[in-house]
Order: sequence, then C-alpha cells, then structure tokens
Amino acid sequence: MNTITINEETIHFEDIGEGTPLICIHPPGMGRKVFYEQKPLSKHFRLIMLDLAGQGDSTYRNKTEISVKRFGEDIIEFMDKLRIQSAVFFGYSSGGAIAQYLTIHYPSRVQSLILSGGYPIVDHLLIKNEHRLGIVTAKNTKKLLSRLLAFAHTKDKEYREVLREHMNKTDGSVWAASYNDVMNFCCKDELHQITVPVLLMYGSKSDIYNTYIKTYKRALQNVEVFIIKGEFHQLPTKQPSYVNQIITGFLLNKL
Repeated sequence: MNTITINEETIHFEDIGEGTPLICIHPPGMGRKVFYEQKPLSKHFRLIMLDLAGQGDSTYRNKTEISVKRFGEDIIEFMDKLRIQSAVFFGYSSGGAIAQYLTIHYPSRVQSLILSGGYPIVDHLLIKNEHRLGIVTAKNTKKLLSRLLAFAHTKDKEYREVLREHMNKTDGSVWAASYNDVMNFCCKDELHQITVPVLLMYGSKSDIYNTYIKTYKRALQNVEVFIIKGEFHQLPTKQPSYVNQIITGFLLNKL
C-alpha cells in the first residue's frame, strides 16, 4: 500500500499493473477494498484503488470541505503527484458522481468513463431515502452500517469481514456528509458535455437505478450499456468476473 499527502491529509492507495491508468472511485464510506475483486484488471491496465479523504485508511483534517467537487479536485491533485496525465475513471454507485464530475469539468484528464449503477441525479424517492438512511446511520451507528453494507456486497465471509473492518475506519461525519452531498448532486444538464467513450453497467433487478439508462442514452453520443441478469446493484463484488470481462473488452476496443 502506498501513501501520498494532499491538503495535509494522507491518502492511502494501491497501484498495481502497467498500462492505461484505471482509477477506481468508491461510494461513500466503503473505501478501496470494495474493488478488490477487480484486481485481475491489473493484467491489462494500471489499476489504482484509493481511499478518499476520511475514508478507509485515509486521514481527514477537520473542517475541510466534504463534497463531490472537493473529492474530484483531490483526485486531480493525486494524478498530478503521480504524473498521470489522463486516466479511465471507474465509479461505482454514488462514487460515479465524482467520476462524472471529473469527466465534465476536467475532460482532458479523462480517457473513458465507466459507471456501475451510476446516476446523474437523485430524483427518485427510494434512492433519496437510501441516502437519508445512510446519513443517519453513518452519524449514529457506523458499525451497523458497515455490517449491513458488507453483508449486502458478498456471501464470502472472509471478504465480508475485510469490507466491514475497512468501513469501520471511515470517519462517520465524512461518511454522512458524503451521502448528503451526493444526494444533492446533479449533472443531468451537463451530460451532453461528455464526449469520451462511456460504459454503463446495471443489474437487471436494480429497477430504480436502471431508469437512468434512458437519461444517459439521450445525452451521450458514445455510450455502451450492459445489463447483468439476475443481479441487483452490487455488481463489482457480486459479479466480478463478468464486470472485469466487460471492462476489459470495452477498454481494449476503445483505447
């Protein structure tokens, strides 16, 4: 594991493989280990998994801003320090808000955008309530939230414990503030600015999130959509082989 200092905060990350940089952006609180099943991608790409500030092993300096914009700009500084001119961004769930922010506001730094269960706006009541519940539990019962998310993401007891322990390290206030900012994030009207190739992945049983496919298709000119049958939202951990295969095929064809 490597570390780098950004804004007086120590960012922990893993950097494996060679080739095109593929930077994975996790949902609030979960940290880099939610992408551990994506490690086989390092056979083809330079896979970079980081803990955003205040999450997982990374530190947080009190009173610094917690927002999609702030985390996006942290990643740009992170890339600068590693001398990475441009990269592919892989955002999972609400981590996709940061990936979309980067693609819209820093287009020269983005080669391609990959979203698993992504959305450009939280405008469905069910998703809003999920975020609201996340805010409350992150503030008050962080350990319970860690346990529930770990259980939802894998049946593997050993990996489940890895996820739980890693999430328990996250600062509860950062976790809650991240959920809150994503809940109010909207890039729907800016999607047309995205010109790089885009890959979208959804589970066939994730009905509410799937409704955003039409929004993306209307706004984007270069987009591919994959629906994984029989799955819900947690594709990187529940169907890693399929996810990795889709990503590899997409990027080797587009880059």
